[in-house]
Amino acid sequence: MRATPGTRSGEFHYDFIDPRSYVVSQMIDRAGAEESFSWFGLELCPPPAPMIDSRDSSWRSRHSEALRFARPLELPMREPEFLPWTRKAHELCEFARERGRFHAVRRALFRAHFIDGVDIGRIDLLTELARDAGLDRTETRAVLDVDRYEEAILRSRDSAVDRGIGTVPMVITASGRLDDTGSLRQIQRLLAGGVSNGA
Repeated sequence: MRATPGTRSGEFHYDFIDPRSYVVSQMIDRAGAEESFSWFGLELCPPPAPMIDSRDSSWRSRHSEALRFARPLELPMREPEFLPWTRKAHELCEFARERGRFHAVRRALFRAHFIDGVDIGRIDLLTELARDAGLDRTETRAVLDVDRYEEAILRSRDSAVDRGIGTVPMVITASGRLDDTGSLRQIQRLLAGGVSNGA
């Protein structure tokens, strides 16, 4: 189910530290549906709020649920010990979007956090990741150092909140919304059926 370039049948709101977002992003990629969605980064924990504690019981439950779903699908996934702020990662994605490397960088960021254990809040590590995904290392460092896309990230979050989107993952099609309570299995069925059928 690969969409015609330029068409979008739905929206996907996600964060790079969220295990459910990781699982859904993997399902979308496996379905060949990445071009069917408009992708919107949504920080679960925007600064200056304290970073999420990975030892928190509710967070561990969230991760365990995602892991239980990932195992039958044979999705590689580890439980990160550190949950950084993700604003810089989302800024990097906006830069990559302008350079036609969005999906390469998006996949690399999820992989870095959930497989390789990389701190995706660090600019020096993000620039190396960007280089490996096909972006210019020096230009990427300059963009992240000056917060070029910070306002875009904040506007995107404000717009999402205004629309009642306050959590991730969130899949939206013309037939409705599937959020993190509404659940991974329903999203899987949506993708299996072809997202355009519901939009």
